[in-house]
Amino acid sequence: MEASKEKLNGLNEIREAAFDLYPNATKITISIDGDKIRVSPIEDYAIPQGGLSPEEE
Repeated sequence: MEASKEKLNGLNEIREAAFDLYPNATKITISIDGDKIRVSPIEDYAIPQGGLSPEEE
């Protein structure tokens, strides 16, 4: 029971670190295959009401 609680705490730390890297993400998929790590965030951006200013385009 204690080992599974430690694993859960470790996974929560990974989740927090991933969302720190991608603050606009609504979902992050992490795949680990040997020495390769693939991170696929789905990010949500909002366009301000009235559109973008000419400098932002």
